[in-house]
Amino acid sequence: MIRRQFEEERLVVWRRTCPGRDCTKETATDEEIAAERAAGTWCGPRWCPPCAERDERERAERERERQEAEERAVETRRREVKALKEWARDVLADPDTVILETETTGLHDEARIVDLGVTNAAGDVLVDTLINPGEPIPPAATEIHGITDAQVSPAPSFGAVLDQLAEVLHGRRCVIYNKSYDVARLRYELITHYRQSGHEDPEGAAASWLGKVRFADAMVPYSDWYGDWSDYWGNYTWQPLYGGDHRAVSDCCAVVERLWEMAKSGNGYGDFR
Repeated sequence: MIRRQFEEERLVVWRRTCPGRDCTKETATDEEIAAERAAGTWCGPRWCPPCAERDERERAERERERQEAEERAVETRRREVKALKEWARDVLADPDTVILETETTGLHDEARIVDLGVTNAAGDVLVDTLINPGEPIPPAATEIHGITDAQVSPAPSFGAVLDQLAEVLHGRRCVIYNKSYDVARLRYELITHYRQSGHEDPEGAAASWLGKVRFADAMVPYSDWYGDWSDYWGNYTWQPLYGGDHRAVSDCCAVVERLWEMAKSGNGYGDFR
């Protein structure tokens, strides 16, 4: 009972008093409040003039800060998109640029390559070959890329195309959509090849071979350019490779198309040219 009485008294004082910060000035009588509540026009405690002016100034300041922060964000995004556009243009104009894509037996650490494609930035095909992985292709992988055991049975091994691959990759900028995955697959194939060949240091030989290539990723730049922000991840959502059909050369061509998309325009949600 005492607690309830205390809460009611505090509510009465609250209704009478200016809601301004640290203000204790009474701005309405109990009778005025009762009349407004009866008429359905009471909207809460009244502000005293000084507090109302201060509140208006503070609201205006917060709005100004919000607008300035929004303008800074737009400018930051504009510069980001411009840099990504310039990167794509540089990649496309570089005569040493090649695009590499693979299809594999899966996504696990020991997945083998079954399809290997390399093109230049103009889309000219430099390498287009199926690869015999030396093991069955799981049905789940075949469902994705359509490559069967029968198709790869007469195909060369990875080691058999290694010299050709070195010729088109070494000394060049090699752009890959999701670089970390394909480079890991190349590393695994190289280690396997050197181990089967009796090399005394398969891992070192693989690292040396890969070190002759300037690998670059296209997925993260494209996704950053596209601009689909994820609050959950705190970065831009990775975008799938639109336009590819899960065959190596076709996916290479799709990468070139995405690079041209970046080079020619602004971003997915607004042009900042």
